[in-house]
Amino acid sequence: MKNITSGTAQRRVNFTRKLLVSTLGLLASGSVLAAATGGFSTTDGGNVSGAQSFNASTHTQIQQIIENAKDGDYPVIITYTGNEDSLINQMIRDHTVDSSGNCPNPRWSEAYRKVEIKEFTRGITIQGANGSSANFGIVVNKSSNVIVRNMKIGALAGASNDADMIRIDSGVNVWIDHNELFAVNNECKGSPDGDLTFESAIDIKKESQNITVSYNIIRDSKKVGLDGSSSTDIGGGRKITFHHNIYRNVGARLPLQRGGWTHMYNNLYDGITSSGINVRQNGYALIESNWFQNAVNPVTCRFDSSNCGKWDLRNNNIRNPGDFATYNITWTSGGTIDATNWTTTAPFPISIPYSYSPVTPQCVKDKIAQYAGVGKNGAQLTASACSGGTTSSVSSSTPSSTASSSSSAAASGSINLSTSVSGTSVNLSWSTSNLTTASQEVYRDTDSDPAGRVRIATLTSAARSYTDSTASAGTYYYWIKNTTNGVVTNSNAASVTIGGTSSSSSSAASGAPVLGGTGDYPSGFSKCADLGGTCSVTSGDGWVAFGRKGNWVLKKVSVPGSIACTVSAFGSDPLGNPNKCSYKR
Repeated sequence: MKNITSGTAQRRVNFTRKLLVSTLGLLASGSVLAAATGGFSTTDGGNVSGAQSFNASTHTQIQQIIENAKDGDYPVIITYTGNEDSLINQMIRDHTVDSSGNCPNPRWSEAYRKVEIKEFTRGITIQGANGSSANFGIVVNKSSNVIVRNMKIGALAGASNDADMIRIDSGVNVWIDHNELFAVNNECKGSPDGDLTFESAIDIKKESQNITVSYNIIRDSKKVGLDGSSSTDIGGGRKITFHHNIYRNVGARLPLQRGGWTHMYNNLYDGITSSGINVRQNGYALIESNWFQNAVNPVTCRFDSSNCGKWDLRNNNIRNPGDFATYNITWTSGGTIDATNWTTTAPFPISIPYSYSPVTPQCVKDKIAQYAGVGKNGAQLTASACSGGTTSSVSSSTPSSTASSSSSAAASGSINLSTSVSGTSVNLSWSTSNLTTASQEVYRDTDSDPAGRVRIATLTSAARSYTDSTASAGTYYYWIKNTTNGVVTNSNAASVTIGGTSSSSSSAASGAPVLGGTGDYPSGFSKCADLGGTCSVTSGDGWVAFGRKGNWVLKKVSVPGSIACTVSAFGSDPLGNPNKCSYKR
């Protein structure tokens, strides 16, 4: 046993100090783990030449070891051996709601118990011993080359004091691997802002860069994590990989992405109760070879009215909206853009600098529980465990230069689409070049941005023409999307104008207004309800518009009066994606 005294705190902490005798020979020759995270991070953490290794049984001992390593200017590996199951279990009891929504003993105002790695760049690994557990958080603050592994962290007090389980503030080259993070996925009545029973599992903010989050189990948490704390916290564009994680019974923020680039592959999303991958502030997400089930709004842009991000959907278990019922995928109102059509809104625009070999989504569902979380000794899921179920290895993939591909392998051919008008119908015809067609789909929108476009038909591989008889007066853009062996090819956006207005009406009654505009609501109309709500009309002529972006149907109600903002109430679906209700006040 050796007494260690901090240069700034005259406290004695006893712990066991171990030299890395068995690995120094390897470390002397250089990095042994770099570029093996399966993501943007390439860190070895503390496992580098000159490292010292210690055991600690409390978070205060861990903090002391970190301060000593800073003073001594050496890399460090810390193995945490404590067990705080009793504290965790009490926190769970204190914050589980009763039938009235009340919690027995809310503790969101307590101090945040944490370990802080601050301004440390020599390399550090904090790893939990098998059987350990922690009721404290880990904060990475302006530090680099950090690994947090095999830590079981549960149900922290102090949500009002930003008590995240793991927080990365301006962290560079950080790997969060094989941990288990959990709380209670409910909200106690009376919590601050109605949202602070617990804070996040993993928040990544400020000038953070090159982060990998892998093989973690994140469960029973209302807020999984932020990628950016606000609309201005873009951080120059964070690059984060999330792979081989299990998300189960979680509320939202998987993550809430603000700007930057994220790559999610081979994750299991099972039990999302509010919303999932929320791509905002012009961020880009590559969502690849994942398994989604029992999920509400799994891919979305919510609470961001003008700067929604883009997603590139590749080879997930869900291939089209016809799969939603199979996997219990549901959607609610409130999204600015939801992936209700399950289509790529833009190709991922940057190259992936690391090699990775995603297995099939089915293999993720069947096998990932054997590999993710604590006590797995760093095990990784490979194709050999999948009975041949794997996709090809990808290394330093290059993004498509246009929107013509949303697959990890670029399509070699092209589709040239043209349109013409015949009365009130739109005729589409197209030709292909160097392309073997298979599943073909027709999409339509009221602008040239593919985000929010709506699929209106699925065709055979031999089809080269299609007539759309459902469009009302207005300007429309069309696309043909072909999928062959998982490779997606989109045509050019071909536009056409029908008549002189952009309105439609399901009402045959005289006096119906002519609607104009291409926004969420017709010109001169004001919102009264989201899809599924009730529109209460208190003034005006009683005409209510249902739809969005130039596609509307009309119903007249008495004034004052109301109407359900649903397809059944209006008699047809104008494909507003999502539909909204409005009236002229």
